[in-house]
Amino acid sequence: MTILYNCRHDGDQYRITKFDDDMNPQGSYLLSLEECECPAGVRPTCRHRQMLPKFIARSHIGDEWMFDFDRGGWVQMGPEFVQLSGLQEEKTLMGFHNPPEGVTMITLGDPELLYNTIADAVGEPRMPPSPTHIKRRL
Repeated sequence: MTILYNCRHDGDQYRITKFDDDMNPQGSYLLSLEECECPAGVRPTCRHRQMLPKFIARSHIGDEWMFDFDRGGWVQMGPEFVQLSGLQEEKTLMGFHNPPEGVTMITLGDPELLYNTIADAVGEPRMPPSPTHIKRRL
């Protein structure tokens, strides 16, 4: 199994995303040269902080180049991996330029929405609205 990584700017930090053989995103972490939000980020180094200088040195931030960490080599992908912006990038990376009719994409940033969407899909009870969501809706 070949695992590839790409890197892009995300505000004042970088984001490294891991892809499997079928080019499905497997994980994505924000990082800088000093810190990483991955589970190994508390250690003196992690593979993401080891890769970031390689991406920077080759100027492969937000382009179609992917890094194979295990083999230490670069792979050039198609133009669909060039940096886009915001949610459109996530949709494009996942292959959903325009989701099929009846499919709604949601982000993982709202746990209540995520929970209720899954609950609706499997026929389970919805989560009652939290006080913070009630206040925001008013």
